[in-house]
Amino acid sequence: MVSTFHGLETSKRSLLTQSTALSTVGHNISNASTAGYTRQRVNMTNADPVYVPGFNRVHTPGQIGTGVQYDSITRVRDSYLDLQYRRENQDLGYYTIYNSTMEAIQTMINEPSDNGVSAIMDKFWNSLEVMNRDANLLSARVDFIGNAKNMADTFNKIGTSLNTLEADISSNTTIKLNQANNLLDGITKLNDTIRKIEMLGDNANDYRDQRDVLLDELSKIVDVQYAEDAEGMVNVYSGGIQVVTGLQPTYLTQNDVATITGGEIGGYKKSLEDIDLVRNQLNAMLDTLVRGEIEVTMPNGYKTSTDMIAENDVNVTDAAGNVTAIPAGDTIPAGSKITSPVTFKVNGFNGLHQLGYSINTPAETGIAFFTSKDNSVPFTIDNIQVNAEILADTNKVAASGQYDLGGTNGTDMHTIKGNSDVALALTSLRDAKFTYPVALTSLSEGTTDDYFRAFVSDLGTRSDIAITNYERSGNLVDNVEIRRQATSGVSIDEELTDMLRFQHAYNAAARNMTVVDEMLDRIINNMGIVGR
Repeated sequence: MVSTFHGLETSKRSLLTQSTALSTVGHNISNASTAGYTRQRVNMTNADPVYVPGFNRVHTPGQIGTGVQYDSITRVRDSYLDLQYRRENQDLGYYTIYNSTMEAIQTMINEPSDNGVSAIMDKFWNSLEVMNRDANLLSARVDFIGNAKNMADTFNKIGTSLNTLEADISSNTTIKLNQANNLLDGITKLNDTIRKIEMLGDNANDYRDQRDVLLDELSKIVDVQYAEDAEGMVNVYSGGIQVVTGLQPTYLTQNDVATITGGEIGGYKKSLEDIDLVRNQLNAMLDTLVRGEIEVTMPNGYKTSTDMIAENDVNVTDAAGNVTAIPAGDTIPAGSKITSPVTFKVNGFNGLHQLGYSINTPAETGIAFFTSKDNSVPFTIDNIQVNAEILADTNKVAASGQYDLGGTNGTDMHTIKGNSDVALALTSLRDAKFTYPVALTSLSEGTTDDYFRAFVSDLGTRSDIAITNYERSGNLVDNVEIRRQATSGVSIDEELTDMLRFQHAYNAAARNMTVVDEMLDRIINNMGIVGR
């Protein structure tokens, strides 16, 4: 038989359940703007009826219900969307950094523009061609040296900028490692809290939200894989190592950067690789121009400044006027006058300049036009400079290929005015085809202009890929986040609808309790009083 007070108990359960639902709605509304908050839902079920199946049950027909109860309060969240978001978020972090680096490098190179590297190199070659017309003209020499210095300074500036960018990346990598390690600390602490709460049978909804926020932030910094164990704790993997094992974090160090493949730290690692590639590409171009082996042809009348190996048959005269035939492959002695065009192999711009003669008295030869700041080879964008002797004395530009002997003893060399054989040969280097190191660009042989165009094209292609992937990753992250919010986010309109629904249910339960109370009052206070 059902208890007399059964109706009160049923109403009480409804009041408590609807009150809990209203409190949860209030909690949802309060956190509508909280980042990472997941809306919560009260899972209601009907309570067990009065009678359960058995031989000793009463024979009253039907099962009398005992009202409503809630089994749990859970989050409305899709773990698959979380996995998608974090996978795309680590790509976004990667390409955000990489794209920023490529933009910085493009700004340094400044191509195409009127004051970019190619324009500065054009001015260098153009001023050399002007000097070739009159090698003795002071203004032409000053302009040529000034443009050469400007070109060297421009490459020095690029080298300094690349070094600064590398230092900034290294510093930011350390900062990001510290941020990641702080997030690992937070995840392990929340693992402990969640484990303790859920061991008692409750759902640690708000703490799970906090942990998910930390996982989202971590996925922006490094590549992240994770799995939840039976106790509700997440184990996290990054860079091929387990960085969170239940309650124990394993901190990331600089040694782990090499194995990190995603996130901002992965982007920093890729950026350093591209900076090194850009530096090597420019270094290869400069070193090849300055001292790369090349064939040049000198005209009739050139006087050799040192012993040279002829690449073709040639006739020469010595100081006494004797004519000698030099077959290809043999050495032409220093001081010989060429009587027919001859081809030599020289080591780039410097090697050719060292064959010429300055216009000071006595004339000098063997002067390197470019030197390195630390007197080392190869030439790089960091160490290249115009020879300090040439900067101090414009007469030491060795543009001439002929000289006469004079002076008191008849042995002093005097450059023949108007001769610019070496300057002409130097200008030909603009169109000369050099051989460059393989695997740096798509071009292994060509002029310096060809090589620089290939370099700019390669840089532009990588920059375009970085921009495309950055925009794609951003769109994917936005799309997944929209889907996450559609599932987990708080809709004020929906919550207000639920609030009215639960409020009416609460009021109805209260009214039902009032009715039951009136029934009991009738029985207790108004029945059995006849005859009193």
